[in-house]
Amino acid sequence: MENLIVFTNYSHTIPFVLGLFGKENLEYLSEFDENAFRESKYQIFYHKNLNSKIYFFNDEIDFLNQPDEFFNKFNIKLIFVDCFGKNIKFINDKLNTISNHKKCFTWHYGEVFAKNVLDLIKDNNYDFIMSASKRPELENDNNFYYEALSTFRYYRYYIGYYYLEDLIKNIELPKYDVNKSKIFSYTRIGKNSSWRNDIINSINGLSDMMESKNSANDAYDLLYPKYKHFEAIHDYLYCNFNIVFETIDYRNNIEYFITEKTYKALFFGKPILLVAAPNMLNYLKNKGFYLINFDFMPNIDNSNDVVKSIDNFTKWINSTSDIDIENRYNSMLETSIKNRKLLLDYLNDYSESEQIFKKLLNI
Repeated sequence: MENLIVFTNYSHTIPFVLGLFGKENLEYLSEFDENAFRESKYQIFYHKNLNSKIYFFNDEIDFLNQPDEFFNKFNIKLIFVDCFGKNIKFINDKLNTISNHKKCFTWHYGEVFAKNVLDLIKDNNYDFIMSASKRPELENDNNFYYEALSTFRYYRYYIGYYYLEDLIKNIELPKYDVNKSKIFSYTRIGKNSSWRNDIINSINGLSDMMESKNSANDAYDLLYPKYKHFEAIHDYLYCNFNIVFETIDYRNNIEYFITEKTYKALFFGKPILLVAAPNMLNYLKNKGFYLINFDFMPNIDNSNDVVKSIDNFTKWINSTSDIDIENRYNSMLETSIKNRKLLLDYLNDYSESEQIFKKLLNI
């Protein structure tokens, strides 16, 4: 008897599930026709190892309108639902009519797992919570699974870099280019991210040798932001040192998470300094990723140490000859290219994901 895994809204869950289990391990069962797709109420995949059909409903209303008899013909049902929509009461009523189900929640977007969401989750009595964002209040909950890198599984498909993996392997990484700025960085400044400028301005000599680029400059960039990820292919491949500013304030060592900014930097395998919460830097280091912050600050224990690593790097590069910078960069490049392999090894290993879902499905 087949199991069933349900997502009540597929706008952001399809890329996450593809990353979670591997596109190659999922059989697409829906009719592939553009008109049929536009009119469809759900998309269907099948995972052989889990003996499970996976239904992605177009929206919560389509889920609510699906007859109870449909759900109850399956064995175990894992139903992933949000807890903050206007339909939550109706969804909970619907779940009461579905036998042998587990109510699940996933937070894989690379965003703050905010406290107001936490309160809603506690009110909704989830059987399983899967998160890529830190939420300390849930860490002792047996139903809570936290894996910071799992957001990479989402971004792999969401921004389309899955289709670049074979291409990038055949592109030789450029070595140090004396005709380019020594440092590159995306430094888009929003109302809650002026701290990026504060760091740049606080470090003597940093801005003078840095090419600073805004990732959004006009209406096109704001309306079609996903295409900007392809601009990064050139910028990340053909820069020298890259300072990557993560989304969340690096001083927030409680609610941190990783986004596509770090994903892309590791994917292209160039030498990077990462400005993120110190716990996140150490987490990535312990996973085997090479961040050159630690070459200039071996122990990063707090937010001041994060800035100090950039400051020490800046002092080194401002007091060193061009030939020595070039030689050291090229040496770092030999190490940083391994970040890509480590990232892809992680993304292509689905064993832990399958084990988690097998446990939930009592397999």
